Amino acid sequence: MRIRLSLTLLLVALCAGINAMAAECGIKGIVVSSKTGQPVVDANVLLQDQGLFAMTGSDGSFVISNATPGEDILQIVAFGYEDLSMDVHILKGVMSNLGSLAMTPSGNDAFLIDSESYVFDSDQIADDGGMQQGISTIQGSSSDIFYNTAGFNFSVKRYRFRGYTDNWSTGYINGVEFNEPMRGVFNYSGLGGMTSNAFRNKSTEIGLNAANFGYGSIGGSNNYTTYASEYAPGFRGNVSYTNSNYKLRATMQYSTGLMKNGWALSAAIIGRYAPEGVQEGTFYNSLGYQLSAQKVINDEHSINITTWGAPTERAGANAATQEAYDLAGNNLYNPNWGWLDGKKVSDRVYKTFDPSAVLNWIWKPWMGTTLNTAVAFRHNNYRRSGLDWYQANDPKPNYYKNLPSAYLPTATYDPSPDADNTLYNAQLAQYEEVTRLWKEDQNVRQLDWAGMIQANRLNRDHFDRNPDMVGQSNYVLYDQHSNVTSWMGNSYLNTRISDILNLQGGLSFNYSNAHYYKSLINLLGGEYFMDIDNFSERDFAGDPNKLQNDMNNPNRKAVVGDTYGYDYNFHQTQTRAWLQNEWNTRRLNVNYSAEVSLTDFFRYGNMRNGRNPENSYGNGAHHNFLNYGVKAGATYKANGRNYITAHAAYGTRAPFANDAYVNPQIKDEAVKGLTSERYFATDLGYTWNYAAFRGQITGFYTRMWDGIKHNFFFDYDLQSMMAYAMTGVDTEYKGLELGAEYKVWNGISVEAAATISEYLYKSNPTGTRNANNGAMDDVVRTVYINNYHVGGTPQQVYSLALKYAAPKMWFFELNGQYFADGYVDLAPTRHEEMPGLWKFCTTEEQYKERMAEITRQDKLTNAFVMNASVGKTVYTKWGSYNFNVSVNNLLNNRNIQTGGFQESKFDYTEYKTTKFPNRYWYAQGTRVFINFGIRF
Repeated sequence: MRIRLSLTLLLVALCAGINAMAAECGIKGIVVSSKTGQPVVDANVLLQDQGLFAMTGSDGSFVISNATPGEDILQIVAFGYEDLSMDVHILKGVMSNLGSLAMTPSGNDAFLIDSESYVFDSDQIADDGGMQQGISTIQGSSSDIFYNTAGFNFSVKRYRFRGYTDNWSTGYINGVEFNEPMRGVFNYSGLGGMTSNAFRNKSTEIGLNAANFGYGSIGGSNNYTTYASEYAPGFRGNVSYTNSNYKLRATMQYSTGLMKNGWALSAAIIGRYAPEGVQEGTFYNSLGYQLSAQKVINDEHSINITTWGAPTERAGANAATQEAYDLAGNNLYNPNWGWLDGKKVSDRVYKTFDPSAVLNWIWKPWMGTTLNTAVAFRHNNYRRSGLDWYQANDPKPNYYKNLPSAYLPTATYDPSPDADNTLYNAQLAQYEEVTRLWKEDQNVRQLDWAGMIQANRLNRDHFDRNPDMVGQSNYVLYDQHSNVTSWMGNSYLNTRISDILNLQGGLSFNYSNAHYYKSLINLLGGEYFMDIDNFSERDFAGDPNKLQNDMNNPNRKAVVGDTYGYDYNFHQTQTRAWLQNEWNTRRLNVNYSAEVSLTDFFRYGNMRNGRNPENSYGNGAHHNFLNYGVKAGATYKANGRNYITAHAAYGTRAPFANDAYVNPQIKDEAVKGLTSERYFATDLGYTWNYAAFRGQITGFYTRMWDGIKHNFFFDYDLQSMMAYAMTGVDTEYKGLELGAEYKVWNGISVEAAATISEYLYKSNPTGTRNANNGAMDDVVRTVYINNYHVGGTPQQVYSLALKYAAPKMWFFELNGQYFADGYVDLAPTRHEEMPGLWKFCTTEEQYKERMAEITRQDKLTNAFVMNASVGKTVYTKWGSYNFNVSVNNLLNNRNIQTGGFQESKFDYTEYKTTKFPNRYWYAQGTRVFINFGIRF
């Protein structure tokens, strides 16, 4: 009896549910961009007569239920797009699916999003090891005017979104996070410059915005999608010329679209070349490829595989002192090359190749639900050449002892008539001669390859200091390798639970093995190179074990191809889970999410270092970190055109293995107090979107605790390479961002963007220095940098642009930017307590004045830049053609400092700041980009 009653109640409930579903009527669909096909997020969808309101989710979908049957007008309003209106007929008891609704980017955005003249490339993004990548945090187009302007126009000064370093943004490919785990950065140069074709499909989430493909990061996230069926069928190609790091660029892509047999294929190739770039002694050779294949099995299942890579070889330039730039008469002076057999040869050559692959299984069990499961592989090969020397002087022309400033007279000039100024005059004459040679003789200010080879060849005949070392090279050329192999697994779910509720979540796994070592590539006329520490040999002549870089192979004579100096691996595993809800109601959208991760890494030494024989070889200690993050966001919609948004996030993240060790090249020892970094971030914004006037203003605040900064430098007092780690680094970022566009008349618009910000250090961290030669124990000191500025990016930027989307698909733009309040990066060695300085001071006031001079943080030059561009697109029955010309730095400003840093090496003998002055990078003058593209 009880069973019958239960079955009856169940049938009644089921029938009631079926009747309720049958009674439900309304509309649903997906809003996409007509240019890119990507979802339009946070679009307002309104049934005008009934006043029913919905908002698109992160996949562009919307549902309006409980509507009254009959005729109505559907209106869609989205920031950065033309309003879309259409008549709809709502049927009784039917939920009508309108499918994909395409919105047209408004005004100039229509051209901007589709233009191939805006190419983000490794030409614009520095990928030199630890150098910050500048604009990497702001890749991809968005409806946010400030964000787009910053991405396209602020790169000349290496602007960083909200001041964050590049490891605070996250890059995904087909839903798999591809940030390099040891440094935490997304390697944009690994895409090979194909962001305008093979990797043009992307979703961009700014800052703390919710994403449907992952938890993201406070600096924003991009998800590049390479599903073969999503590429428009046909051929597209372009050829370009630019007077920058490379000169010529050509790309081709062919896509089949989805064929009748359910297959889709897409292939792309790119080449970039320059026999010499804008800086003398540089070159550029690169070939990139991408291949995607997808099989759509049925409406529910499809499989896609994508592989890509970009073998690249290029010569780079280093920062230099202002003295060197002035003597060379060129702010693009490059000290890394010299003449050899009539050719320019650089000692700083970068060779990179990052072959990668992603396999996705996409399952759509019912409408509004997608489960994307992927496995991925990458093998990041990175090597950088450089000069090494043994029992010889530094061969670099800009070495401080080779510059004229090293010859300034030390004798005092006596103006009296009978004074003997012989010594002063001799020193002055020497200084003036070195200055003249630097200015007039290019060979003096460049590498002397012939001299180095001659020195090595002399050693093949005899070696006066030690007959047993005949054939030893004084100078060699090496490669510094950083090879990271990663295996990744990822699965994420995106489902619409109801009209107002979306759910996303995912699981991921990453195992990485990073191999770091040096190898000999050229003995420069010698026969071998001793694998010992040159400076340990001087300090520990009576202890032969101390000299050894590898006690397992003592006194090894390394030849070309051999590994020497250091050799170690990092092994890391990381698992991650995240969950997110999105509630979209008529007036209020709310999202909240959480993430938890477990990270484990350890060092494995392949050499037994003589200075650390018990703590350098084999497996090191494991370091485990359990981390979490929570974030939430809300949008209040006063109406379809005015919104107030707010976001907040708090969390922790594990330290990166590259930063976690005092000196991983020679020992397995973590920095003191190794712990996870904490962060809190929030922002508040107002957005308006009217037919002629749209924009947004946002205020943001971010605080970070327990960061780590790590660098290497040569200490001239100890005559040793020095590793320096700073722990307990707290930073603060706050400011305002504004972006606005006003449509003046008939395709003419004015666009403005600005940020007024302040980025500061907010602690006095602990600094630990370790000498490679083992001449002293590790030194731990407090670094006094509280309230100094975070360097490397402008903290004020103002931009104004005049745009004209002319008839017959012509486009013109003239814009200008003013950059201010950029600072050089700090050297912690200049901000420690200096008790030895007292012997040069007689009063406390003098001591304070000298300390203020030593610790002064110089500003980078303020700069004004003007740019212009013109473009034309022609549509024919065979296809379309486009022609773009852009001229950056139209006024040819050659004094734009893009970055700079205080030298970590310091004069502890006389405490003079002039001995090791700041080093700077400069932007080139006028840059031209000419592009011709075809599509059919």
